[in-house]
Amino acid sequence: MQIAPSPLNEAARLCFLESLNILDTPAEETFDRITRLASVLLEVPMALVSLVDMNRQWFKSRQGVDVAETTRDVAFCAHALHAEDILVIPDACADPRFEDNPLVTGGPRIRFYAGVPLRFAGELTVGTLCVLDTRPRQVSETELAHLRDLARIVEREMLHRSLAIDSGSAVQQAEQGALISSEARFHRVFDNSPTSKALVDLGGRILEPNREFCQLLGRAREWLVLTQLNELIDPQDLAKLDEPWQQIVAGEQDSLVIEVRLVTPGNGALWSELSVSALRDARGVTEQLVVFVRDVSERKRRQRQLQRYQATLEQQVAQRTEELARSQETLQAIADNIPVLIAQIGTNLEYRFNNAVYRQIFGVEPIQLKGRKVQDVLPADVYQQLLPCFHKALAGERVEADNVRYSPDDTRIWHASYVPDIRNGKVEGFFVMSLDVTERKRKEKTLLDQATLDPLTGLPNRAALHEELDFALQQRAAFALFFIDLDGFKQVNDQHGHEAGDAVLQAAAGRMLAIMRADDMVARLAGDEFVVIAQAVANQASAQDIARKLCDVLSAPVAVEGAEVAVGASIGVYLNHSGHDPQTAEDALALADKAMYEAKRSGRNRFSVVPDR
Repeated sequence: MQIAPSPLNEAARLCFLESLNILDTPAEETFDRITRLASVLLEVPMALVSLVDMNRQWFKSRQGVDVAETTRDVAFCAHALHAEDILVIPDACADPRFEDNPLVTGGPRIRFYAGVPLRFAGELTVGTLCVLDTRPRQVSETELAHLRDLARIVEREMLHRSLAIDSGSAVQQAEQGALISSEARFHRVFDNSPTSKALVDLGGRILEPNREFCQLLGRAREWLVLTQLNELIDPQDLAKLDEPWQQIVAGEQDSLVIEVRLVTPGNGALWSELSVSALRDARGVTEQLVVFVRDVSERKRRQRQLQRYQATLEQQVAQRTEELARSQETLQAIADNIPVLIAQIGTNLEYRFNNAVYRQIFGVEPIQLKGRKVQDVLPADVYQQLLPCFHKALAGERVEADNVRYSPDDTRIWHASYVPDIRNGKVEGFFVMSLDVTERKRKEKTLLDQATLDPLTGLPNRAALHEELDFALQQRAAFALFFIDLDGFKQVNDQHGHEAGDAVLQAAAGRMLAIMRADDMVARLAGDEFVVIAQAVANQASAQDIARKLCDVLSAPVAVEGAEVAVGASIGVYLNHSGHDPQTAEDALALADKAMYEAKRSGRNRFSVVPDR
């Protein structure tokens, strides 16, 4: 019998399980209803909500099983902790991991097992929703989908239960006890955050680094605590931080963003983006600072690569220009055959030289451009965009401009370099070298879309939603958040198939986009759940008007395969008031999610508003 190894984050996992306050609690109908439904849907005699503790697995709900817990070493669910999606064992007797397991050779004589991990925050797996049978069997994709859906319900109910317990405790406990609980929860969320961050005192000492911060710096938490932040920054970059840091401490600004090199053991300098924000008390006095660190070394590497390429290109052009200075005809022939927009511009911003690429872009022969003012050739908006670059180049500074579009009718995107033409210590003008980077930009956009867009609807996905919501909360902006769950969607899938369900989701996405403003966000969270962020909504009346419109458009019939299907929408509305202290995106979503369930319980195809705090 193989004993499942502990997950790498075992300590954090057990800590989170303990924080749910669910172990060794009486049976609850909420969870028993789910295990009964799982047993019926998959036609099995046994179903469990199993929570894997340090040395045991304990059953919050059980159907067809007499015991309340077993040791962890024989637990099938301990193996399921490592499953990405679901662990299916068609025949335990034919699986070397379980063939001699006491639960297989003895009661309850398990032969078939399927368990979906109960996972929170993407990595904290506390147990499973599983079904078992005393005979080997195969399971269909539809049955697995049912089991996954039920597991997500279990996760949600566990969170709601935990929030309800916390809420009840807050009412009963003294103010100090509530503060301690809140701080403990903050520290758990802070430490398990996927972003690298640390709390720092006003003097620059690190008070509490989270796990990602320690991993990024390659240092143990004990080493980092009370270490001065400036000891981690390359001495060459310290000057960037001194003045803005003092301004934040003095309350003259709220935040700063700079790029510095951090010193890491064995790896040398790590280019990072430091975002520093102030934590202030009710009087506005700065108490602590939060430092967010993002690894930008790959971006720097790409910039250096581009700069080397540009430098090489500039060197090649300069060398050829010098070698062929007495032969303008030869120089023109060479420049015309380089797939780069090349020009020489004088101190009065007049063209002195252009290669043949100008003919392709501007439809003018290069010889006709000589002596003409740049302002007369470039579109007015492009000229105004690039004029600061021209001035810097004439001041002797090498400067670059990205995302340049020379014509509204030309879809190509250019990266331009402006190199001063310095002769005998005097700036005589500058050279322009514009490289067509359309394909590179397209690939970058494709990669970004793949990371932030839902492939079915084209809407922003969960990651993009969290980024937008975090930003709005940090800005303390007024907005309304609508948590939308489609009513009747499962029946469409069951009766018409998944292709019809996909068509309904796409139609819902299009209808929401059609009624929302350009600066609002419509995102797909998961399944048939959507989230809308309406910017600058400051009162409940406006938020309710939007919610009614969403209910109306989403309840209209959808044509699917020659037939019409109808769904509705249950909507939870959370209103964030301008200037309020920010909370986490998860908290805001949880409030809206809870309100959505209130709407669903009240009759579906309606909305419920989170009461003002």
